[in-house]
Amino acid sequence: MSISTQLVKKLVQIPIFGGLTVAEAAEFFEVAVEDSLARGATLFREGDDGDSLVVILEGEVQITRKTVELSRLSKHNVLGEMSLVSEGEVRSATATAITDVKLLRIPSKRVQKMIKGNNVAALKVVVNLAQVMSKRLAAISDRFAAAGGGATTGKKREELADFGRILTTWQF
Repeated sequence: MSISTQLVKKLVQIPIFGGLTVAEAAEFFEVAVEDSLARGATLFREGDDGDSLVVILEGEVQITRKTVELSRLSKHNVLGEMSLVSEGEVRSATATAITDVKLLRIPSKRVQKMIKGNNVAALKVVVNLAQVMSKRLAAISDRFAAAGGGATTGKKREELADFGRILTTWQF
């Protein structure tokens, strides 16, 4: 599928796609598929195969894990990004459309093939992903520290340490 140059120029403003030239972005997004969901529809469920990166073009999506709301994402937010670097992993949360949603799906297998082929655009996206995930990990650590750890301090610290090890030992 070919997406418009205007949309490509907007997408490269999203942190995970930052630094891509318009030509690199056009190549990266050449297999992207535009899709839509009606309000209340499920984009994916916790435990589903992680088969694509999703960019929200319009609307709002709720992210839940074990029925607990984790966040709400809207226009130009990205979800499912871990599927780009984790072959065979399952979704860790459920994504549900709060409003009618237009989105762009980028198949993970295609991106993984690009990474293995040392494609510059895909490698830039992975570097950006690592930076985004590093910031998220720091924010999680800060929130955990600010909360004082609670009764499950040891368990939560170990989970954060495991996540940190995953981020620092990616191999391609």
